[in-house]
Amino acid sequence: MTEHAYIESKPKFTAIWIIPIVALLITAWMLYKYQSNQGHTIYIKMTDAEGITAGKTEVKVRSVKVGIVKDLELDLAHNGVLAKVQINNQYDELLTEDAKFWVVKPRIDQSGISGMNTLLSGVYLELEPGVSNNLSYLFTLQDEPALISNDIEGKRFNLTAKSAEVLEVGASIYFRGYRIGQIETSNFDVSSLSMDYGIFVFSPYDKLMTNNSIFWVSSGVDFSLNTSGVHFSTGSLSKLIKGGISVDYPPEQKPNQLAEANKTYTLHKNYSQALEKRFDDFDYYIVQFEQSIRGLNIGAPVEYRGMRIGTVEQAPAQLKKNGEPIYFEHDNTLVPVLIKIEYGRIYEDETLAKQYWQNNLDKWIGNGLKASLKSGNFLTGAVYIDLDFYTTSGNEVLVSTDIYPVLPSTSSGITALSEQMTALVNKLNQLPFEEASENLNNTLTAYQILAEEMKALISNFNNNETADKVAKNLTQLETTLTQLTSSLKQFENTLSSYQQDSGVVDQLTNTLQELENLSNTLKPLSKGLNEQPSMLIFDRSTPSDPIPEKS
Repeated sequence: MTEHAYIESKPKFTAIWIIPIVALLITAWMLYKYQSNQGHTIYIKMTDAEGITAGKTEVKVRSVKVGIVKDLELDLAHNGVLAKVQINNQYDELLTEDAKFWVVKPRIDQSGISGMNTLLSGVYLELEPGVSNNLSYLFTLQDEPALISNDIEGKRFNLTAKSAEVLEVGASIYFRGYRIGQIETSNFDVSSLSMDYGIFVFSPYDKLMTNNSIFWVSSGVDFSLNTSGVHFSTGSLSKLIKGGISVDYPPEQKPNQLAEANKTYTLHKNYSQALEKRFDDFDYYIVQFEQSIRGLNIGAPVEYRGMRIGTVEQAPAQLKKNGEPIYFEHDNTLVPVLIKIEYGRIYEDETLAKQYWQNNLDKWIGNGLKASLKSGNFLTGAVYIDLDFYTTSGNEVLVSTDIYPVLPSTSSGITALSEQMTALVNKLNQLPFEEASENLNNTLTAYQILAEEMKALISNFNNNETADKVAKNLTQLETTLTQLTSSLKQFENTLSSYQQDSGVVDQLTNTLQELENLSNTLKPLSKGLNEQPSMLIFDRSTPSDPIPEKS
């Protein structure tokens, strides 16, 4: 081959190899472009794939398609479904680790009716972007849709309830009847046996949340029957159907410092319980009663002359010492009741109220301060504990124990009336009525004998009897007078015991005074029952105002 021929054949050889290489590069670039256009692949774990179809079910954000479900398969443990989802490349920044996915389908719940458009188009997955800067490729499908988007301004708080009724997600939060938020999440804590709620308060109403805010369940109907009587109230129709949570400040208190986000509050069963539980500064005391505590329930008020200062904690008290229960001794018939004196009820400044109470309690007890049971409601039989001063009692002291201090008590109510009647009867039985009656009968008998003998003597003088017979009659008369004198002296001694300032007269006077006091005590009750027999159940009706009439 000549050199010229070799030069002519060289370009042909190069072109043959360049064409396949270029084609391969083009194919690789097209594959890369195809894969890059496919977006990011993520995986979503779900319980089941009901309504979801591979290659058809879309992923949307605010009704805009951002991806599609590519494949469905069981997870390795075969107890769930793993969905392979492709998200368009331009939306990869939405795949943060706190992003949420849920199925949009027709729903009817407390938040209303939603997802009706999926009846024709089929279900789809809704993506709510998060706020984290970290991306993720594995997510878990939520059972319920997120109610509050991250772009809505407001604050989140937590509520814990142990006795309140269970509320559904989506229930509203009300401030004085106005809707300011709603429940986002609910969870039952097995360890603490309490319901934990996550709530969201919209802006600007989040500024109403302060450290002294109180929360309670507003079910729409509130009915209570206690020592204060019967209380019944209803809310709006929406509250009656859906229920909800109310929040406010305690009465006569102004809002204090604003609450930080995620602060935890206690959710109470009703408004009255919310007011009672806000008194956190208190001391425990034991009250021992000699009478029955039937009708005294946990939560009953402890009052001083009508002003509530505490609450009954246990009735009867379940006392322990060194971890061991304290049982009743055979020679102790008193029933212990555990109460707590809540200083916030005495005065707004709890520190000053506590100092005032503790500095004066010993002096008050020395002056006759005692606890007694009083009837709060004849219809329910509920009673409460009343503190008052009793001047007739001896000097008492506050008994200090290694558990709780013991306040002195006294009987009251029907028990006190029964004891007064018993004491009155005992005093009447001790009076010497039989002795006085016997002396009086002897004196009257002597007077009768004297009258008969005087009559016989006068008759003898009138009939001109002999001197011997008259002398005999005079002798009998002298004997009778002697007996009468003796009887009169004995009767005089009996009467002297009933003279002014004598012991018997004082005893009789005191007894009659007690009888008069008891009668005065029963007069208003008797008069009220005569005027209105139902006053033991219903409040006594007051007379209506007079209407002036034209003359």
